[in-house]
Amino acid sequence: MRGVAILASLAVLSACQTTPEPCTPEWVEWKSEKILTRFALDNRGEVRRLRDFSQTLQQDEISPMTALRIPGMIEDFKILAAEFDRSVLPDLNAALAQCNSVRELTPAFVSFLRKQGVGEEVLEWVEFLSAFVVDT
Repeated sequence: MRGVAILASLAVLSACQTTPEPCTPEWVEWKSEKILTRFALDNRGEVRRLRDFSQTLQQDEISPMTALRIPGMIEDFKILAAEFDRSVLPDLNAALAQCNSVRELTPAFVSFLRKQGVGEEVLEWVEFLSAFVVDT
């Protein structure tokens, strides 16, 4: 019986730790991953077609068949960009609002970008420019 109580308490504790503390590097990574994963799943058809077309362009010197596909790829890109603007940007802005200011979010954002492989030179610019951002 005691083992069941311990397992139950561990389950409750682990459930509490699924959402990191807001505005920490872990939270930025978790929140952005959550938003972008949902976007990728909702738009997997357009993403797959663009990815496949990109691979075709790398392997092909724009054959007539590839050239015929370009207008469709432009439309897919427009659809994807519009959906990103409609669904992802408001969610990212809401996350930013949760952190009260861009300056407050900067260390977490820089840490997230570093983990994503962004170079230190770019990260220095992100930190530098964030000092000049006017909070709204």
